[in-house]
Amino acid sequence: MIDILHQFTTGSGFPVVVLVCCAIIVVIEAAKASRRALWGDLFTEDFDE
Repeated sequence: MIDILHQFTTGSGFPVVVLVCCAIIVVIEAAKASRRALWGDLFTEDFDE
């Protein structure tokens, strides 16, 4: 079990997994912080309310 974890963390898959997890966290936090700033330009041209 320890050998499998060691091979995974020293291989090329671990940095990719960390990068994907960090990207997901950043997108979720950005969506919670400001939904208008994140998605406003995608759905409407003028998002003035």
